[in-house]
Amino acid sequence: MTFKTTLAAILGAAALAFAAPVMAQEGQPAQIAAEDVTDAQVEAFVDAILAVEEVRDEYGPTIEAAEDEAAQQKLVQEANEAAFAAVDEVENMDVDTYVAIANAASENEDLNERVIARLTEMREE
Repeated sequence: MTFKTTLAAILGAAALAFAAPVMAQEGQPAQIAAEDVTDAQVEAFVDAILAVEEVRDEYGPTIEAAEDEAAQQKLVQEANEAAFAAVDEVENMDVDTYVAIANAASENEDLNERVIARLTEMREE
């Protein structure tokens, strides 16, 4: 498995689970050049990934257990709002930057490797 595949799986499962509604609301996702992403931004991005994972872990079982589609949709909306708030609470990070870095990392192997390395470090702490 390549680092790119690993990051794609991580982002697909956790980090970007709530990014699509943000991009849909704003039309065009924010963009950042991979080479412009600082180490501090990588660290904040990884902190945001972990924060969104916590939201997903908290809401996931409840969403799956919802009685009907309307209840499920309401919980998804709550989860989205909680994820947005979690990202915004991370120092030096906001939702636009989060989405921009995720997009850049998915297209740039060097940035991808930096994110994976930091994520691995954080999970081992």
